[in-house]
Amino acid sequence: MNRDSEYIPFSQRTGLEPAPPQLKLGEISGELRRLLYYYTRLEITRGASSGVDRSYFNKTWNRVAMDFHVLFLKKGIETYLNSPSSFGEMIRKIFHDQGIGTIFNCVEFFVRHKNCSDELKYDLSGAFVQARAAYRILDQQVVAIGTDEQAAAFERALADGAAKGAVAARAHLIAAGRALRDSDWPGAVRESIHSVESIALRLAPDTATLGAALSEIEKKGHIHPGLKSAFSKLYGYSSDEKGVRHALVFDDQAQVDEADALFMMGACASFVSYLLVRGG
Repeated sequence: MNRDSEYIPFSQRTGLEPAPPQLKLGEISGELRRLLYYYTRLEITRGASSGVDRSYFNKTWNRVAMDFHVLFLKKGIETYLNSPSSFGEMIRKIFHDQGIGTIFNCVEFFVRHKNCSDELKYDLSGAFVQARAAYRILDQQVVAIGTDEQAAAFERALADGAAKGAVAARAHLIAAGRALRDSDWPGAVRESIHSVESIALRLAPDTATLGAALSEIEKKGHIHPGLKSAFSKLYGYSSDEKGVRHALVFDDQAQVDEADALFMMGACASFVSYLLVRGG
């Protein structure tokens, strides 16, 4: 194995790896801005027709552009210009320069308008998935899939792990974040569980499994029986689901989605912090 293959970037070695993009509420990445504009531009091109000396919108998309001008931008109809190039430049500026609120309002306008094509609506929805955004389009609305609490738990666990020297737990949480970023939902759940295992086995070094470690930690008074029971059940879920608990099972057999992965990472991060505070 050469040195390049052994290299781990500084941000990952030190825990400065940012929270997964799915947890970055209130932010819109450059990638998402680029994709939203790209797919909208394709639709504008599909709705344009060529005249003698200029292009213009066909009847279907002319109504979209007029409604956008009057209903979204709150401008008078007398100032409307049927010009795909001008409209496209205006949309570019919105997606490039405006904040998240205006951009998501714009996206919702298009996905809710009856004259916009199903292709555009499909592409806009897919853009959020491609960009690993903290939002998705559901029922013609942009909604959050992560929570501030999940993000706070993830970042707090990394900080607690650094303070307590819990190198393995931090490494597993960072790996879970990368898996979540890469849409590897079983991998994210698996690494999240591993982060708890590493802390539990550190607190109960004479045990070999998470279940046994949690029982030993409970005997020492470092964990409430109810919390121990709750996490044991979560652990049981990950053990039962093919492709989650054990990496040797093909991942595509696991019935795990993004919501599962987000929840498990937040829950495991919180549990890591709890165990570190209770048991050191």
